Amino acid sequence: MKLRNALFALLTLTFAHHALAQSAGEAIRTKDAEWMSYRDAYKTMLWFEKYSKAKNLIQLQLQVVPTDKSLSIDQLKLHILGKTTHLDLPLDALGRASLPLLKAAYDDNAELVINQKEGQAGFRFRTSINLRADGIYELADLRAACEQTLGYQAYIDPSAYRGKRCIGVRFAFAKKDAAATVEFKYLTQSTNLALTENSGLWPDSPHHFKTSNVIFGAPGNVPAFTQTSPKIEKGQIHTRTSPLAIIALIE
Repeated sequence: MKLRNALFALLTLTFAHHALAQSAGEAIRTKDAEWMSYRDAYKTMLWFEKYSKAKNLIQLQLQVVPTDKSLSIDQLKLHILGKTTHLDLPLDALGRASLPLLKAAYDDNAELVINQKEGQAGFRFRTSINLRADGIYELADLRAACEQTLGYQAYIDPSAYRGKRCIGVRFAFAKKDAAATVEFKYLTQSTNLALTENSGLWPDSPHHFKTSNVIFGAPGNVPAFTQTSPKIEKGQIHTRTSPLAIIALIE
C-alpha cells in the first residue's frame, strides 16, 4: 500500500510539473504577445540550408520589425518558448537573429515570441550579404553575392523575380555613425562614394540609416568616378566602420 501511494504521489507530481512547464512556456503569448510558429520559421530556414546552389556570400536571418513607431530595437526581446524549450535569441542593431535549427524545439512545437503585445511588431526573413571583418570588399565578390541573392530569391518565388537582374549593392550604416565611409579604390585612384542621410535599407524599412549604393557597370569597363551615379566593376570597396548590413539591389 505504501509503495502504491508513493508511486501515485510521484505520478501526480510529474503530471503537475509538466502542466506547470507548459503553462510557463505559454505565459507570454497568453498575454496577447506577438508570436509565430517555430516550425514555420524552421522550415523557412531549412529551405536556405538545403538550397544547393552557391550561397557562401549571403545569409538568411529572421528580423523582428517594430510596427509601433515608439518602439526601438533595444526594447525588443525574442524567445523560443515551448513545453520544454526556453531560449533567448540575441538581436542585432537591425533586430535580426540567427535562428538555430533545433529539432527538440521543432518536436516541442515551440513558438517564437516577442515581448510586445500583438500588432506592435512583426517578423520578416531577410537575405543579406556577409560582412567582412577587414572592411574590404572586392567588386567581383559583391557582384557574385548579388547574383547569389537573386538566385535564392528566384528559387523561393520564381514569378516575382522572373526577368529581374542585379544592378548593385547597398551599404547601410547607423544614423549616428559619424565616421561612416564607403571608399572605392581602383589601381592608384580612390574616391568616397556619396552617403544618403535618413535613408531606408529595405523598401519597407524606416528611413533611419545612412546608405550608399554601389552600382555595377558593364564587365570590363574602367570605373567611372562620379559622385551622382557611380557605375563600377573593377576594384574594391573599403569601409572605415562596419556597416549594419549590405543588401543586393535587384530590379
